[in-house]
Amino acid sequence: MRATLSEIMLFFRALPMATAAQGVKEDPLPKVIEKVLSRSGRGGVCAPAEAIRAAQRACSRWGRWFGGLDTCLTRSLVAGGLLAGSHEVVLHVGFRPTDRGADAVDGHAWLIVDGEALELTGLNERHEEPYESSLQLRMG
Repeated sequence: MRATLSEIMLFFRALPMATAAQGVKEDPLPKVIEKVLSRSGRGGVCAPAEAIRAAQRACSRWGRWFGGLDTCLTRSLVAGGLLAGSHEVVLHVGFRPTDRGADAVDGHAWLIVDGEALELTGLNERHEEPYESSLQLRMG
């Protein structure tokens, strides 16, 4: 399916945020959120589905083109940055038990937008143990 002009424009708006989201490798998460929001440009995107698609495309391309991170955290940061001007956005980071013992970590990041969970990776379809939110940070 070909991208529409508005989807292409939203992709180019999301790309600088995907760049800023790469900061999760070195910087504390609140500082990365600040950087992502500073690159969000004009007002927020109204449709969460559009923000999710743009975040997935921008992070995926950034990862392929430059070897950067394309994770649930970077995608959530970008989608949250796009939605923050029009919605109440909270970034959640959580963990769940694993069958590999206490040394193994199974973590995930997701957004709560206007009280509704937004899933950027399809994990809600796996029917496994839910992630328990350990950290919540407002975006915007």
